[in-house]
Amino acid sequence: MTYDCKRLFIGRPEMTVLHLSDPHLFADDQGSLLGVNTQESFCAVLDDIRAKGIEPDVVIVTGDISQDYSKASYQFFAEQMAKLGKPVFTLAGNHDEVEHLSGCLSKPPLFNHKQILTEHWQILMVSSHLEGEVHGRISGSELAWLKGCLEDNSDLPTMLYMHHHPVPVGCDWLDEIGVRNKGELLELVTQHPQVKLCGFGHVHQFSEHKIDHALYCSVPSTCVQFKRHSSDFAASSETPGYAVYQCHADGSFDKHNYRVDHYLPKVNFAISGY
Repeated sequence: MTYDCKRLFIGRPEMTVLHLSDPHLFADDQGSLLGVNTQESFCAVLDDIRAKGIEPDVVIVTGDISQDYSKASYQFFAEQMAKLGKPVFTLAGNHDEVEHLSGCLSKPPLFNHKQILTEHWQILMVSSHLEGEVHGRISGSELAWLKGCLEDNSDLPTMLYMHHHPVPVGCDWLDEIGVRNKGELLELVTQHPQVKLCGFGHVHQFSEHKIDHALYCSVPSTCVQFKRHSSDFAASSETPGYAVYQCHADGSFDKHNYRVDHYLPKVNFAISGY
């Protein structure tokens, strides 16, 4: 089996990973999701990262980059991310047009590689995208690829990233549209103790769930958030957010959650879906 692998030289024992998700961008610069201008909110997040002096070695974006499936939305994303000057790796979410994502987000510093190897860590980008469906599934071939990467690099602490959530987040309506075959993934992760973290998006909120040796955690959207612990669809007035992981050579990591407190989204709570 061959792997689409990208090797990054960090040059020091620590590695900083920035995790973003769910920009839901439009070609139109006035495009909004539940009343929130998604280009504006996305740029506010990137400005906040720069203002806080965060210098990531790797940027991971876990899907739903576009809301209108347009090529222009991906081009806008690529232009803004390139300003960070850091390697960026992306996944397709249920709202993404895979062909546009692959075509527009493959020019450095943006990459489509699924396996990233550094001196001390392995990062694996796991596809849960299921064409035409809101929920996710990890295919048999994807699980076989993941198993091979874990077996071939059993000495490297590993982070997994995907779009859909493989563990419950406590929202009934969201937990119906996560990874449908999550049991297969969890069993595989349990068998490989070098997996330290599984990060995902899709749920538009922070969440953490520890199972054995792995921490499963989500990040907010860079635009509008979903209300936590809700039975039915509901938006939240919470601000956009992101996570930063400080990864150490011994396989440990420190997780930092951030909110863009200066950006107050104008959420339209009358809208009952997205």
